[in-house]
Amino acid sequence: MNTNIGTAGEFRCVVKKSDGSIKTDTGYQKNLILDQGLDFFGGGNGDNMMYFCVIGSGNSQPIYTQNKLDATIEWAVGGRVAYNSDYDAARDGNLYKTNEVKKYTFNGLSNVNISEVGLASEFSSTTDYYLCTRALIKDAQGVPATITVLSDEVLEIYYKLWQVFDTTDKVGTINLLDGVGGSVAYNYKLRLCVVGSRIYQVGGLLTDDLTDLYASSSIFTGDLEDIKGIPSGFIFGSNSLTLSTYNRGSYRRTILCALTHEEGVGNIRTYVLGTTMGAYQIRFGSVADDSPITKTNIQTLTIPVEVSWG
Repeated sequence: MNTNIGTAGEFRCVVKKSDGSIKTDTGYQKNLILDQGLDFFGGGNGDNMMYFCVIGSGNSQPIYTQNKLDATIEWAVGGRVAYNSDYDAARDGNLYKTNEVKKYTFNGLSNVNISEVGLASEFSSTTDYYLCTRALIKDAQGVPATITVLSDEVLEIYYKLWQVFDTTDKVGTINLLDGVGGSVAYNYKLRLCVVGSRIYQVGGLLTDDLTDLYASSSIFTGDLEDIKGIPSGFIFGSNSLTLSTYNRGSYRRTILCALTHEEGVGNIRTYVLGTTMGAYQIRFGSVADDSPITKTNIQTLTIPVEVSWG
């Protein structure tokens, strides 16, 4: 069973004069999520993709394989200024989009020309940092441009990072193995749950390791609910999840919920996985007669869910 999340970003550059008036405002422009930006979600390179904003004076066309700006000048730490996780079916349809905006303030640049910008999850120096996104600043016609920041001016960069979730049900069939060579076929239906809640907070999603991906996993006897709800009939809950080793370039990891003999005993109709890449409810029904998974206190059970992003 698997689920996929989309990631996108955009930025806005504002130059303010000493009196606070606006000299330049580029409006929001798209940026490129780099390959190593996607690898960031696999873990091991800082704890927030939006922690640092890096600016430079280079002008090469952004490509996915880049790992630095062309000519790094300065960096700044950001602070959250806006966040949205609302969902309206009439407005949003089958795509649930959440976003977070952070603001980065650059003071004392002193007659500096800026033409490129990016986000970094780690920063030690202008030659040692982990770049996740990159873009060229463009004018109103979409042509690469340079912004000059004078000694008495301030550069403010607003970065908006999006996460996109497909709200449609995902269905398939799995084989429940008994450990001694036998199996029973079950249909599954995977659906988002608690849509609109703080679990979809983008900032919480940006973790350095998917060890922090999950919030909880729970077992229920009740059926699937609407994407804003959660099943009824709670049986068991656990935070003891195991994650597969991340392979760079794969943009996916598997989360394993392993129930011991005494855990999750009963009729398992739905499994809920709450993560910082969304929350999911998964319904099980045997192919033969749509019966739930039945677990006794002499059985163990492992449920795997693969989370991927792009």
